[in-house]
Amino acid sequence: MQDVKVAIRSLRRAPTYTLAAAVALALAIGANTALFSLIEATLLRPYPYPQPEQVLIVRETSKSFDGSDSSVAYPNYRDWRAQTRDLFSAMAAFRRDSFNLTGAGDPDRLAGRMVGAEFFDALGTHALLGRTFTENDDRPGAPRTVVLSNALWQTRFASDPRIVGQTVTLGGDSYTVIGVMPPRFRFLVASDVFLPIGLWADQFRDRDTHPGISVLARMKPGVGVDQARTALNAVAERLEKEYPRTNTGHRVRAKTIQQDQTEDFRTALFVLWGAVALVLLIAAANVANLALARAAARSPELAIRAALGAGRRRLMRELLTESVLLAVAGGACGILLAVWGLDALLPWVPEILRRNAEVHVNGSVLAFTFSLSVFTGLAFGVLPALRASRPDLEALLHDAHVTDARPRRRLRSALVVAEIALSLMLLIGAGLLLRSFAKVSQVDLGFVPHGILTMKLSLPPSRYPDGESEIRFERELRRRIASLPGVRAVAVAGSVPLMDDNSTSDFWVEGTPRPQPGEAVSAMQYNATPGFLEAMGARLLRGRDVRDDDDLRAPVVLIDDALARKLFGDKDPLGARLSFPPEIVGNLRGPEIVGVYAHMVQYGPGDSGPIQAGMILPFAMTAQFAPQWHRGIALLLRTAGDPSRLAPAVRQEVLALDPELPVYDLKTMDSAVEDSLAGRRFSLVLLGLFAAVALALASVGVYGVMSYGVAQRTREIGIRMALGARKEDVLRLVVGDGFRLAMGGIAIGIALAVALSRLLRGMLYGVSAFDPPAYIGLTFVLALTAVLASWLPARRAAQVDPSVALRAE
Repeated sequence: MQDVKVAIRSLRRAPTYTLAAAVALALAIGANTALFSLIEATLLRPYPYPQPEQVLIVRETSKSFDGSDSSVAYPNYRDWRAQTRDLFSAMAAFRRDSFNLTGAGDPDRLAGRMVGAEFFDALGTHALLGRTFTENDDRPGAPRTVVLSNALWQTRFASDPRIVGQTVTLGGDSYTVIGVMPPRFRFLVASDVFLPIGLWADQFRDRDTHPGISVLARMKPGVGVDQARTALNAVAERLEKEYPRTNTGHRVRAKTIQQDQTEDFRTALFVLWGAVALVLLIAAANVANLALARAAARSPELAIRAALGAGRRRLMRELLTESVLLAVAGGACGILLAVWGLDALLPWVPEILRRNAEVHVNGSVLAFTFSLSVFTGLAFGVLPALRASRPDLEALLHDAHVTDARPRRRLRSALVVAEIALSLMLLIGAGLLLRSFAKVSQVDLGFVPHGILTMKLSLPPSRYPDGESEIRFERELRRRIASLPGVRAVAVAGSVPLMDDNSTSDFWVEGTPRPQPGEAVSAMQYNATPGFLEAMGARLLRGRDVRDDDDLRAPVVLIDDALARKLFGDKDPLGARLSFPPEIVGNLRGPEIVGVYAHMVQYGPGDSGPIQAGMILPFAMTAQFAPQWHRGIALLLRTAGDPSRLAPAVRQEVLALDPELPVYDLKTMDSAVEDSLAGRRFSLVLLGLFAAVALALASVGVYGVMSYGVAQRTREIGIRMALGARKEDVLRLVVGDGFRLAMGGIAIGIALAVALSRLLRGMLYGVSAFDPPAYIGLTFVLALTAVLASWLPARRAAQVDPSVALRAE
């Protein structure tokens, strides 16, 4: 406690040093605290289920998708479940969907999950009211049952405890409520209702159909992920031999639930955490420099105390206590900055990262910050303490003039070189991401996103039982929307780029051999009405667009230029036909290719997804063939002005056409593009911010060292000027010293930047990891900044009056 009191008095006597050091540490520790809060919430904090490390999400992989994850064929899931009972205590399929809620006030669109009977057992969760599903609920023809989320129960049913046993109408069908989930229960994205997936098992019975299903599985105690993955792949290999047409090349990929949800961002987060740790190192080096300078000024005091009997251990303990106290004070301010910073940071965080956890400063984060503060205080305080605790008693007690010893100058210069090197590394990393982001932003999407408004509708089969009723609805809807002021084009489609994923690989060119299993070309399938290309702002390269009279009597298809190259090379595809499997389409003749359009980006700018080709099938044709494909449809319109202003009018027209049809997922295409860039923007903003802070700290470090050096060399500068040195000579002397420090740091920083760029390679698009403009430009910026930081003390040195300087001596 005595050491703490002495440290407080000492820091109060040096307010400038205390404030400068505390601010630098607060910035660095606050940045570390904010980023650690995000990492703790997403990567380190266990998911809110019992033994979450035992919960796996399982998907299939296929050669047709270049080995990428794909959804699961329902019959394959049933075989996995039946043949791995010795390893899993529960396994359930799940699929996202949405349902119209009617008959309980205004129509609403609910986010839903189709889940298997063991879904809640796999998560280790039980209902708050009633029960969850059993095997009797999860089969075709079973009584329709539903489990409600707690939020829906509260908001739509006023927390009625008698809800269990009541019926609700979803998608035009009546469901009996059998349970309500606890308040904090959530699985991935929030869901309003859960329904047994087995009710739709007959629709999923084809092994060649992958209808957006994933599998949740809980491993038995003692079973590891590798063991479970091996067993599932063994089943996949048996299925490949048994069903070669549909299962050739199909394997299984199993990941823990946390790994599955964070894998795409794990590398970026840890790179950013490494960057913010470097900012802390730079701040610590800066404060260490300040502490060395202060220790030099305190040398007489420490020499006197040593002469009076204070041992080296005692002096070191007091100096380290002062450093730790200063760092803890900086950490306390850093926590306040982190709380504010998180509010500013979270809007930039990709939604997938923050949807599964609440990001805030909790006990774990506070413990991390306190430990980091203590460690930082010891780290930047140990060198000054070692130097200051060994004063030269004889020299200091016999000479009132205190000079800066050469070893101490070398140490401070080395710290500044380290600051410059680390700053340049971060600057070049941020520059690479900035140039990559600029390249991505210039990617040709194949369509013009500005001015497009999209929204979703779901047609319940009870009122739209066949394709003809769906066709009548979409044509009347298009007619009504087209009459609204400001609407330039309108279309209805089964899926839309950037928002939906509806792919197919079951096709080939008529007259050519059917592809071997696992070797088919894959393409995005857009089932769309006339006006789709116009509404998207896409380009028809040759041929014609789809028409309203395109139906099963004369089937047609449009393909994009990427698919045309894959299937036909340099040949003209117009007039050729595509063939589809007879076991799916029967005796129907394949559609004729009547047009080629420019490829539209499906996954977002710069994202090379597994499918890079597309086709458009007429809505009327697919509605006649498979009405179930159009239960959920997208309405998109191109407007002359701000598309969001038309949303109320469009909603009103939909309700006028069908008052029980809710409109949901309203979004402009501009916002969809922004969402697809969220991950890249997040990394760029944070790394750029850290690099800017690092550059500022390095500049302050250079300025501090040069200013202190000028103060210590006042006598030398006075003698030089008395002997004839000009102001220009003094400027050149001091700036030259700063420039040499900068060059040493730049040489090391470039080597470090090369190492960092290798880590960033997977985050770059269209830019080499050794991009010359980034390296050269940012090296110049840092060198110029260092010269400016040296020029200010040099200018002060050039103003020294030789007579005053020598008289002071």
